[in-house]
Amino acid sequence: MIPRALTPLLPTILIFGIVVACAPFLVGPSDPNSSLVIGRIVVDNKYPGAFHGLLPLGVLDKGLEIEIETREGKGYLKVTTEEQGYFIIPNLSSNTYHVLSVILEGSRSGGDKERFAPRLRRPTFTPVPGKVTYIGTLYVDISDRGESKIREVREDDKAKTYFLQKYAASPWSTREFVSLGAGAVAATQVATAKTPPVEVKAVGQQGARAEKPEWKVGYEWTFAWTRPGRSGNYVSEIVREEIFEGIPSYVIRSEKNEDYYPKYVLGLIARKTGGQLIFKRSSPRANYSWPLEVGKEWTDTYLRENIQERSSQTFNYKMVVPKTENITVPAGTFETFKVEVYIPRTGKLFAEYWYAPKAKRAVKEREFLDDGLREAELIGFKAD
Repeated sequence: MIPRALTPLLPTILIFGIVVACAPFLVGPSDPNSSLVIGRIVVDNKYPGAFHGLLPLGVLDKGLEIEIETREGKGYLKVTTEEQGYFIIPNLSSNTYHVLSVILEGSRSGGDKERFAPRLRRPTFTPVPGKVTYIGTLYVDISDRGESKIREVREDDKAKTYFLQKYAASPWSTREFVSLGAGAVAATQVATAKTPPVEVKAVGQQGARAEKPEWKVGYEWTFAWTRPGRSGNYVSEIVREEIFEGIPSYVIRSEKNEDYYPKYVLGLIARKTGGQLIFKRSSPRANYSWPLEVGKEWTDTYLRENIQERSSQTFNYKMVVPKTENITVPAGTFETFKVEVYIPRTGKLFAEYWYAPKAKRAVKEREFLDDGLREAELIGFKAD
């Protein structure tokens, strides 16, 4: 019996079966607009099982069975991970999907079997027609009580290197490799969504780009800020490097707060105050998608867990780089890449950031909050 409504996806499932049997000779595109999806899942399992204790323990990657489901729940397929936890799905039909669950199974020679399938329901993705789409990496930690904790991270360069090395002989290796932000959908899907359009008029030096900066311990930035009825200054200093939940990060101290910025993206993922975790995100807030270029767009979706309040909330933003701009702030005049942040559901402008490569950080920020406009400008910095 074929589970769920599989009829529209049968060609994909059959093709994937061939891929597994023939790797690394990946079956080529079925038509010019065919897409290929690559993702990765790694499980650290400490849960032996509820009944017989048959589930495999330790870090698991190869041979995991992954369930993929369309967002509306009308299509369904299974794939199996290969080395390092990567899974490949060629010729996936046009739709929006999410990873539904990862399956752990164990059995004894006597016939006892055990199955455990923690629900992930992330990331959500839409394949990009004609391209190889990397949808992200999930690290799933399962406690000895069967509680799962999921970290959604970006490993763009690592995933691209793996794919091109493993499938160098495949016709897919000549296709453009693109990456969707954590929880994001492709730009083609965003364009068809029933939300107010966000128009971007690209203005600036053609070919100009800003690469991800290299931060160092000791760098610091001093800002002056204002918001309705209040104002002040604060200093942000990189005080150390630290591993946060398995992710190499910089720790930036601002007054009583210590903020964690993963090195691979330099976006805020967590905050501690007085050594206590205040909040953390399922993935870093991606205000910047490196390299920055005029006309570039991306989306960012993450779950924020408020630890002290025991609450959580999902946020969704769309970012665009409309132009380069020379701006003057108390710290001086800088060449900047302006980043605008929108709320896709309403089309409302939420924030503006002016990133300056010379300062290795935004030198001006504007955020349109519920209680009014918050602004910050750089008044001094220390960086190479």
